[in-house]
Amino acid sequence: MPGFLFIYKNNKYHRVHVREIQYISASGSYLHIVTSTQQFSLAQNLSQFLRQNQIPSLVRIHRSFIVNLECIDEFDHQYVYLGRHQIPIGASYRAKFMERILIC
Repeated sequence: MPGFLFIYKNNKYHRVHVREIQYISASGSYLHIVTSTQQFSLAQNLSQFLRQNQIPSLVRIHRSFIVNLECIDEFDHQYVYLGRHQIPIGASYRAKFMERILIC
């Protein structure tokens, strides 16, 4: 798997490096890929995105959110913090998320 995706926006395909993706949120049948400088919207749901793009650093932590493990600044029992963004951790995703995080 390459370290980037090509995402269509404004009649062009933009290369987005996976390390730049902070999180992905779902809204209905659309998902929004958020980087530190841009946001991209795709007509796709989170499950489809994860099936098509098996990227180890992207982890689903809520029915509406995927986060990039490399962008997490802090987390607690309820939330993941990525810069100024606070993303909830769903109860059914918490155990899987904790397995993916190395806790010292």
